[in-house]
Amino acid sequence: GRPGDIFVLRNAGNTLMSASGSTLGSAEYAVGPLDSKLIMVTGHTKCGAVTATVQTVLAGGDTAAVGGSIGKVLDDIVDAAKQAIEELPDASLEEQVKRATKINVFNSVKRIIEYSDSIKEAVIAGKVQVHGSVYDINTGKVEFMGEHPELEKIVGKELPTYKFRNSEYTSRASATASPGRSALARASLQRLTVGNERFVKGESQKADETSEPHSIVIGMACQRVPVEKVFDAAPGELLVQRVSGGIAGKEGSTLFSSVEYSISRYNPKTLVVLADSDSKIVRAAIDQVSGDVIPSPPQRGVLDRVMVSAMRAKMQVDKAEKKTTSAGRKLKIQQLATELNAFYTIEQLMKSDIVRKAVLEDGLELHAAVLDEQTGAVKMLG
Repeated sequence: GRPGDIFVLRNAGNTLMSASGSTLGSAEYAVGPLDSKLIMVTGHTKCGAVTATVQTVLAGGDTAAVGGSIGKVLDDIVDAAKQAIEELPDASLEEQVKRATKINVFNSVKRIIEYSDSIKEAVIAGKVQVHGSVYDINTGKVEFMGEHPELEKIVGKELPTYKFRNSEYTSRASATASPGRSALARASLQRLTVGNERFVKGESQKADETSEPHSIVIGMACQRVPVEKVFDAAPGELLVQRVSGGIAGKEGSTLFSSVEYSISRYNPKTLVVLADSDSKIVRAAIDQVSGDVIPSPPQRGVLDRVMVSAMRAKMQVDKAEKKTTSAGRKLKIQQLATELNAFYTIEQLMKSDIVRKAVLEDGLELHAAVLDEQTGAVKMLG
């Protein structure tokens, strides 16, 4: 990374001993004024503090007897050490320390959220995520462990997007999409579907009069055909925004604000994120997570957002598709990354107070869709 990309806080044992210390205050500063979107608690293999705690527990000793602030650090790791020993009673010290390190990381993740009201609120609102990881000091490899497995219990709320992020994604390309919850949304989606069917058949109808907009469509900048034409829409029928990668920019940006203005001004009942089945940007993001050369800063600004979905798709396919050919795996990764990127855009849009209010109170529905570059057909994903 570049200087300034990462705001680093270091302490022994990755512990969080109190709700009023400088570590938590610094984390709140990073999430607040610095607008950081990710807190990563990173332990490391062969950690001296974790090893000492596990050894003390195995010997039946008391970490408090160590004395001073070091004893308090070890005392914070005791629960992780005891759990690791209980789970692996016959394992070697090395294996018990390895397990305790991971447990300790998640314990710190939990404390960060529990001790800080501002971070907890940001997690609930989807504006920040707190992840755990472990760095292998021998290989240099980082094992990313994701969010806390009991995050909903920690924050005391159901988090649908958390469940979506942390469960295996099944492609919806062959599934039947939701027709829409409300009558108005169903009517808008039906108009889009029927219009696209006309476009595919080459039977576009000629519209002489402009129409009031009934839907917002966020399309990718690289799509070769105008979005209005894809849905055979009359002039003014759709509010179209095209952007590289399909991501609506940072909250507060011009692109994001444009969506918010359209919702406030026209009160549409559907917003469709239209992905491209053969997007070069999605392909570039997949290449990036596969180790390609780091692009220029402007390109990174787009790819960094798409890489969230590319990484998830690649990890899922690499884990599941062991017997598939290399070409087959690439196609599967592209398909999953494309669909996930559309849903990720929806997730980002929901961080807007205006969008969220429109969804919860005014009947706005956010749907994902994929445009087939070869046929021109649009598949609604729901």
